[in-house]
Amino acid sequence: MIYVDLNRQCPMGTSSYAVQNGDTLYKIAIKFNTTVDAIVSSNPDIDTESLRVGQVVCIPQTQPQASTCPIGTSPYEIKRGDNLATIANRFNTSIESILSINPSILPENLSIGQVICIAQEKTEQAVCPMLNTYVIRKGETFGSITISLNVSLQSLLNLNPGVDPNNLNIGQVICVPISSILFSITINTTAKTLTLYRNGIFFKAYPVAVGKPRTPTPMGTFTIINKQINPGGPFGSRWMGLSKPHYGIHGTNNPPSIGTAASNGCIRMYANDVEDLFNYASVGTVVRIF
Repeated sequence: MIYVDLNRQCPMGTSSYAVQNGDTLYKIAIKFNTTVDAIVSSNPDIDTESLRVGQVVCIPQTQPQASTCPIGTSPYEIKRGDNLATIANRFNTSIESILSINPSILPENLSIGQVICIAQEKTEQAVCPMLNTYVIRKGETFGSITISLNVSLQSLLNLNPGVDPNNLNIGQVICVPISSILFSITINTTAKTLTLYRNGIFFKAYPVAVGKPRTPTPMGTFTIINKQINPGGPFGSRWMGLSKPHYGIHGTNNPPSIGTAASNGCIRMYANDVEDLFNYASVGTVVRIF
């Protein structure tokens, strides 16, 4: 017999879940990235040894903490099984560094959903003419870059005299000439999309976050005047500054905000999207916002 709990109302801060065949509290906790103790706390009358199919269980919602990570660090949300040693190894840092950035955390009492700050790996920034940098991605070669940007191999070699084109590393920063391909960008603040055009023809589109009603994104036609890798803090892994002072296109430490009006006027993008756009959008790229 299937038990259906139609009258169960879950309190604010929790969401309802109907028990499925084969569920245990442990399996449910894993499914919702929480703990058995947290579920029991939200369901004080639950019989932990006798769940029934169709029974409604209130699941505590994991609320991401607002990040106040300083510039040069990025937020990281604790996952099941994490400890400081595994986190330090994952981000090529040390336990001492994590503790110095997060003096209030208790290493033996990390909780799922807790947000800590991690020092960003230092990237050797190439000093490039026109500040036009490019970040090597998996499988890329000088040859593939010349095709993608329609630039000559010799010009690429001339700008990177200390780089071995046969030994490129993922994440390596190189200089690239201004592409003869005319890339341009339009940003629709209503649809919350950024569209990249190649020689006037649609090339790619990305979802974005735009300015809040009280701090709207400026309308008009601008250009990209500078580019920065790993600016840190709320700007994620990439920054492309606009000719409108104090505004830019950048990553974010708040991915759920993408698709909403949430910023102070800048354009936010998902990490993978802004890193992709960064390599196409050179200094001088025209950006039209409407």
